[in-house]
Amino acid sequence: MKKFRLNIDGKEVFGLPGQTILEVARENDVFIPTLCFDERTKIYGSCGLCVVEIEGMPKMVKACATEIAPNMIIKTNTERVVESRKTNLELLLSNHIGDCRPPCVLSCPAGTDCQGYVGLIANGEHEAAIELIKDKIPLPASLGRVCPHPCEEQCRRKLVEEPVSIQWLKRFAADKDLESENPFIPEIEKETGKSIAIIGGGPMGLSAAYFLRQKGHSVTIIESMPKLGGMLRYGIPEYRLPKAVLDEEIALIESMGVRMIPNTKVGVDIPFETIKSDYDAVLLGIGAWLSTGVRCKGEDSIGVIGGIDFLRKVVRNEEIKLGENVAIVGGGNTAMDACRTAVRLGAKKVYNIYRRTKNEMPADIVEIVEAEEEGVIFKNLTNPIEVISDEEGKVKQVVLQVMELGDADASGRRKPIPVEGKTETIDIDTMILAIGQAVDSSCFDSLEKTRKNAIAYDKDTFMTSMKGVFAGGDCGNDKISIAVEAIADAKKVSESIDSYLNGEILKYERPYVVERFDITEKTFEDREKMCRPVMDQLEAEERKDNFTEVVFGYDEDQAVKEACRCLECGCHDYFECKLIEYANKYKVEPNRLAGDKNKVEFEDNHPFIVRDPNKCILCGLCVRVCDEVMGVGALGLVNRGFDTVVKPSLEKPLAESGCMSCGQCVSVCPTGALQERQSVFKEVPLDTNVTETTCSFCSVGCSLHLESYGDMLIKSNPVKDGKVNKGLICGKGKWGFDCSVLEGKLTKPLIRTKEGFRESDYHEALVLVAKKAESIAAKYGKDSVAVSISDRYTNEEVYAIKKLADIIGAKTLCFNNRKSGIEEVLGLDASPNTIDELLSTNVILTFGFIMENNPVIQLKLKQAAENGSKIYVINPLGYEVNNFDFATKVVYVENNIDTLKEIAKSLIDMGKMSSLDTFEAFKSSLSDVVVSDDIREITNEYVNAKKSMIVFQQNVVSYEASIMIANIALLSGHIGSPRDGILQVKAKNNSQGLVDMGIKSGKEAMNDVKALLCFGENPAYGFDDLEFLMVCDTHMTETCDKADVVIPGTGFASVNGTFTNTERRLQGVNQVIYEDVELSNWQVASEIAHVYEVEFNYIDTSDISLEIEDVIHKYKYAKLDEVLGGVLSPINPKFTLVDEGDFVDVLECSDNLMNVINNRLPKQVKTEQECLSYNI
Repeated sequence: MKKFRLNIDGKEVFGLPGQTILEVARENDVFIPTLCFDERTKIYGSCGLCVVEIEGMPKMVKACATEIAPNMIIKTNTERVVESRKTNLELLLSNHIGDCRPPCVLSCPAGTDCQGYVGLIANGEHEAAIELIKDKIPLPASLGRVCPHPCEEQCRRKLVEEPVSIQWLKRFAADKDLESENPFIPEIEKETGKSIAIIGGGPMGLSAAYFLRQKGHSVTIIESMPKLGGMLRYGIPEYRLPKAVLDEEIALIESMGVRMIPNTKVGVDIPFETIKSDYDAVLLGIGAWLSTGVRCKGEDSIGVIGGIDFLRKVVRNEEIKLGENVAIVGGGNTAMDACRTAVRLGAKKVYNIYRRTKNEMPADIVEIVEAEEEGVIFKNLTNPIEVISDEEGKVKQVVLQVMELGDADASGRRKPIPVEGKTETIDIDTMILAIGQAVDSSCFDSLEKTRKNAIAYDKDTFMTSMKGVFAGGDCGNDKISIAVEAIADAKKVSESIDSYLNGEILKYERPYVVERFDITEKTFEDREKMCRPVMDQLEAEERKDNFTEVVFGYDEDQAVKEACRCLECGCHDYFECKLIEYANKYKVEPNRLAGDKNKVEFEDNHPFIVRDPNKCILCGLCVRVCDEVMGVGALGLVNRGFDTVVKPSLEKPLAESGCMSCGQCVSVCPTGALQERQSVFKEVPLDTNVTETTCSFCSVGCSLHLESYGDMLIKSNPVKDGKVNKGLICGKGKWGFDCSVLEGKLTKPLIRTKEGFRESDYHEALVLVAKKAESIAAKYGKDSVAVSISDRYTNEEVYAIKKLADIIGAKTLCFNNRKSGIEEVLGLDASPNTIDELLSTNVILTFGFIMENNPVIQLKLKQAAENGSKIYVINPLGYEVNNFDFATKVVYVENNIDTLKEIAKSLIDMGKMSSLDTFEAFKSSLSDVVVSDDIREITNEYVNAKKSMIVFQQNVVSYEASIMIANIALLSGHIGSPRDGILQVKAKNNSQGLVDMGIKSGKEAMNDVKALLCFGENPAYGFDDLEFLMVCDTHMTETCDKADVVIPGTGFASVNGTFTNTERRLQGVNQVIYEDVELSNWQVASEIAHVYEVEFNYIDTSDISLEIEDVIHKYKYAKLDEVLGGVLSPINPKFTLVDEGDFVDVLECSDNLMNVINNRLPKQVKTEQECLSYNI
């Protein structure tokens, strides 16, 4: 077909006639945004974001709906296009009631994902929690002790009772990390060859070094003090922040390769100009170390000292003569630190002088309370107006002006007003001024200064007046901040410096988020009141004469309990939300179009899907995918205009609407209006890791993107270009991905005793298994020992366990195996044809099909029908199908093989013959069969089509029925060619792999077995004749209950390897998490073999894969994602006689995890079926 040449944004590209602009743009990596497009559905165009300009056309067009034409010149990013997209986004946001990020995150100056790490702690993911914290906070153990936690001020939990203790939880995670053998250190990128000098080793300088070193830059910190830490070291007392904790955190930063030079004062020991010339960039983080005065008479007296100077002297063990009476002026945390330090240094009376009341004091309330407990005397509503000194110039008294509160000032606090004529005088020996700080910038006269003599810098880029010199934290722009604000600056300035070193200028912009302001106490009135766990700490009398840390911190139980109080605010789909991504990309200003919002009241209780129509932008994707792709129609658009809303059909609860729980609606939703109801204990939004792997349930082999964080499995989505499913998925794949790690997971081996099971170690349990198997084999013969292997296991696991069985001389079986009928006739124990051949054949006969077992096969049949195939479904009564409106005809018959015999007889009546020796006997066996009109019609269509295929599920139809199906294909001639043959759908993800590894027997192999090693199976079997039973599985099952030894098993998400799906396609399985289990499934087999003095010598599963390639011939040249062999032709075929038998005889699945998810999924409501016929 001739291609069209066109130009998109100056790029010459080609496209095929009929393609849209959007399709051609995507093929050529040209970005065009859209919120309502899915290539599997019809064009809708509701979002309006994909507009582009075409040269010569006055109006913009929608790229998703406009077909290309020869020589088109398209512009996707003009000013007009950008403004249109921005306006459309603002319109969408004008009726979007969202809550992108929780208030705790928004109020943290550093943007720490407070909710994320609190949720991780609640889920027991402590290592992941510290990694998330240290993404923004390099000194979490220190900040976890001293941060004034503005996050807690905004925590909505206080609408229930009191805020979540976010700060203490940060400390818990950080302390636990420091106590571990390998504290977290971030990965460092490849060395850039660029160097940065940081002047000042306080929280800003240390943090900037941490962030810049991660980017591969060489970083040197130059610090004037003997040790690094800045105000964290010299401005905060030991009882609040033990310096050993700070030292450990600084040492971790140093271990990253950061060079630290203490005791070096710029301008004295080294000129600033030398630093500037020796480094590619310089960052000033010198802090604010000068204490400011109160501007009262006599404040220059001996014995009047700044709060910062006082605390620094204490830390450095310098001599301080306080005397008995000490007054501290100020109401912040520094003032409280000075008060409580004075108490510990032995002062008899410690006064705190503050011109407002306690309620207005900016210090943490806990600091005020603890200071009062320690005996500090609060002189509120007073202000020093004169310091009186003795004849030697040393302070002896202070005169206090009595104040009262007037109207509120600019800060929102009531302004203190002097009470005329009312003063108070108190005797003091020392007065400490803790009311403010200033910057000493005398060494940097070459830089522009602020009016208060601080360093001036650009607030967006952090660059000073000198190119390549940056500043942040307390030292610039007259901004004296708390430590977490300094660390916030460090993150921003490090990004700016990195960009500068790469030849770019980066301006910091606060991300746009949608916020909610309608949350009140009533919102959470149904929540149980749960106060914080009481944290142990020293009593006042125990602490006030020493500098021992006062607060002990949470233990693990307390931390988890406290973290569980999180209300899970914010949108759980924030990190995947395309609406907010585009809103920031196009710099929206939603207030331009602000107005009334249509708030929808709703209730739903679907076990897996969370609906919030208030976030919906009416893109229609969920409705269209449900209808057009899945063929269900469980969702629809209701009402018109401003009142339009998406609701389940007939406005029923979603689970009762015909929904098949496939989750496709959730996967395509661009805004979080439809979300997964996760199975993790505490659901919080996380920026997850995505790993491609293969589903471990049915034998179709759908490609999945598994999302994880730490060792938590979060969600599963279909891979849009998956080799088999191509974006399709069923409920098992969407919601069952985490079955192996659900509550109750086995983590320790168990051994049965008279009293029940007891825990043991692996050595004891596996030695017992080996010795029992050995003794029973000696007593009854080797055939008395069997090993059963689940068909959910990977090829590598199966091979290793089969190898163990061979070593001990045991039989192998899988309780999920059913003898193959097509092997009896065609000589093949594998599906001759592949799944996608269905899409291009002419007629498909589907026998005994249970849609719930393989929904994606049903969707392939739907696609085949849309491509023109005629679909005929023949099922026995009691096995009615659902969502088969696309079928040409659905016929229900008695549950025996008579109908299959009718088809075979009809073929013979039509003249079908065979030269095989067995044909005449077969023909004779059908002589008395009477063919019904329906069956004759279907047979006629099947046999006369150019290409015809049969589909059946091996563990659904009986062995006898499958023989007849193979006889029909053989007789018709529709076998052995592409798009012409049989698709045999096996039971499980690796049923075919088991056959390939030589495990073909089922439960019939249990005859005379006295000892069974059962790997991953929970069969409906009695085991009454066994003398010993070992079970390896993820959870306690009915089979485990009967076992003598139970070994913890693992699931597919924690293993690397391969599956071989029903069409013989080799598929990759990739490890996503580590399960809390010492040995994986194959390692259990390896350790048992070790007891038999046989070493497997596998380091990991890749070694097993290599051995499989050497030993199993058909896998020697196998390639991932490719089918092993093409279309299979019969091998020594023969017609096989069958007298009678059931049509459908469902073999109960022996995989406990499959049964778990099947039980968890809501049963789909049956719908009326057209094209029905009954042949009974």
